[in-house]
Amino acid sequence: MKFIRKLLAASLCIALAVAAVGAGYWFVATAGTSLDEQKFELSDCRFAVYDNEDAYVAEVSMKGATKSVRIGDVPEHVKNAFLAAEDKNFYSHHGLDYKGILRALVKNVKARAFRQGASTISQQLIKNTQLSGEKTLRRKLKEIKLTRQLEKKYSKDKILEMYLNTIYFGHSCYGIAGASDFYFSKDVSDLTPAEGAMLAAILKSPNNYSPFVDEIRCKNARDTVIQRMFLLGFLSEAEAEQAKSTPLPTRGENAIAAQSYLSGVKSELEALPLFSPYLKESGWKVYTYMNTELQQYAETLNTDADRSGKSIFICENESGGISARYSTVGEPYRQPGSVIKPLAVYAPAIEAGLISPCTKITDEKTVFDGYSPSNYKDIYKGEVSVRQALAESLNVPAVKILQMLGTKKSAETLRALHLPLDERDDNLALALGGLTHGFTIRELSAAYATFARGGIYRPCAFIKRIEDEDGNILYRRDTQERRVFSEDTSELVLDMLRTAVKEGTAKKMNALPFDICAKTGTSGDENGNTDAWTIASTSEHTFAVWMGNADNKRTDITGGGLPCHYTMLLAKKMYAFHTPADLQTEMHTQRCRLDRLSYEKDGSVLLASAHQPARFTFEELFRQDFAPREYSSLFEIPKAEASISCENNAVILHLCQTEYYDYLIKRQNNGKERTIFEGHTLGTFEDRSVRAGEKYSYSVTPYFISDSGEKILGETTILPSVFLRRRIPSNWWMD
Repeated sequence: MKFIRKLLAASLCIALAVAAVGAGYWFVATAGTSLDEQKFELSDCRFAVYDNEDAYVAEVSMKGATKSVRIGDVPEHVKNAFLAAEDKNFYSHHGLDYKGILRALVKNVKARAFRQGASTISQQLIKNTQLSGEKTLRRKLKEIKLTRQLEKKYSKDKILEMYLNTIYFGHSCYGIAGASDFYFSKDVSDLTPAEGAMLAAILKSPNNYSPFVDEIRCKNARDTVIQRMFLLGFLSEAEAEQAKSTPLPTRGENAIAAQSYLSGVKSELEALPLFSPYLKESGWKVYTYMNTELQQYAETLNTDADRSGKSIFICENESGGISARYSTVGEPYRQPGSVIKPLAVYAPAIEAGLISPCTKITDEKTVFDGYSPSNYKDIYKGEVSVRQALAESLNVPAVKILQMLGTKKSAETLRALHLPLDERDDNLALALGGLTHGFTIRELSAAYATFARGGIYRPCAFIKRIEDEDGNILYRRDTQERRVFSEDTSELVLDMLRTAVKEGTAKKMNALPFDICAKTGTSGDENGNTDAWTIASTSEHTFAVWMGNADNKRTDITGGGLPCHYTMLLAKKMYAFHTPADLQTEMHTQRCRLDRLSYEKDGSVLLASAHQPARFTFEELFRQDFAPREYSSLFEIPKAEASISCENNAVILHLCQTEYYDYLIKRQNNGKERTIFEGHTLGTFEDRSVRAGEKYSYSVTPYFISDSGEKILGETTILPSVFLRRRIPSNWWMD
């Protein structure tokens, strides 16, 4: 018993000592900590924005809304949505969830890091407005002390009101009043249960859960909040089901006029680690890649035929910096149509060694396990090259190549290019851009710039660097990159897209006086088109133009029409005073001179012989490891078969391959040989200068004239001798 009493006494002493130390640390760590009521009002943080030449552009405010709302104007179902999502016991606790704090403490001890924190609405208000974002024990203790002070000083309704007026909802929206106006174009008092639940749901990560960033994630999060509201008795089952069936808002950012670029700068700034939505500092200088003159041009670019929404996006190839961005619909996810073909089909198939630009493929109506793609206007070209198939944007060849490649390999490539896919996109419709969600114009532009960069992917960015008011560097962009394609694959794709400009779907741009490559794309159905694209690259920039309507209202615009015309005008404006260098397509590839005759006959890819006339050859680029090595023999030493027959007192020579060769024909008779013909003939040669009763023999030698004028003789064929018998007159008995 004495031992037990001593053990208990020792344990008590230790506990008291720990408590004393803890109490001492509490008083030291939180000394002087008190509420600053002014911080419950958001300050209007402003930053100066500069263009690519470090010229001042505008001052940007990171406070999306200056108005606030009184708690009495917030519908009960909206308040309940935030309670269900953030703090169901808000009205019953005194600011702190002690069980949650203990639970988080245990997990943090196990993880040896501050990974979790139990945060009530009161704690979140304190954390957002009164303290820094550091994760330390000292800051947590200050948070607890200030939360207790908050709960003593203000009523629960006032705390909830301050919370709703200062919380961050993404897209530079601070406070529920601004968020309600931005997302739904209505006052807070008019919000429905579904709308309140959506606003509560996106607090988890505003830049990721916005309906304009990820519609699926946003809906799942909103419906989770609605379900909690039902379980807590805030909604009936019927009300919950009705709320879940309510569509999400469909409009995007209010990105009009000069605000298009600046809204992109703000969004990117908000996503940087150094930024906090509750930042109290101002005076930062944000340096961007904006080409001010081009930005102004993009904002005013239109024609009389402009009859839909549009987005324009231009980036530097080398840096990935965004030179200009204008949009009437924000930056939604749209169906890419045929602009996906180089990314999802042709480039990965070339990389895998499955095709080259001159690989032949049959363009014909084909059914792939029930999937039956069609070409534009249901026109099919028969046997075509891969180059022609891409330049003319033929659908069936693209699907055939994807079938050879495999959809999984294609999906891997797209994800490496930061083009997000849904699991449902793993099918052959991927070749034609038939996707669950689609891509943004920014994502597609970054992917296309990869080709001009030799196969290295680099994300696009608005911000180059950030300085404080004293010129100290706070942030400098790190151009994260990864290799997706080899250099030779990239060069082949660029060269094929160059053909699309010269003679394919992007030929509206062929008049430009500098080297450019492009791809067009159109999505729609028999009722009209929803998306029309052109994406083009020079050696310096990538240009992208999308046209369509945010509500998917149909248009008659196609990618090769107005978007292609706008792209041409933008490129012309960009290079008004200098000419970009030609695209490099032969630094890592091999140009080969090929035999056109064998290629057209059976698709054989053979090198042309040294003296083969140019009219029987064509040139093509190859990856060096896949370039042909075998030569065609057609024009090395010409060989030709010939036969002989007699008819109507004439000798007839039957000659083959006269479409390739000329012929030298010699005749022997009575010990004498002479040339009776030299030149071109169409399959047969008749010798009518023969006499009956005599014997003749012939030799034929195919030849051709090289481009240098040299006569290249082939192998001589000696034909069997012939003897022309005398014809017996039909009236011989009368002689």
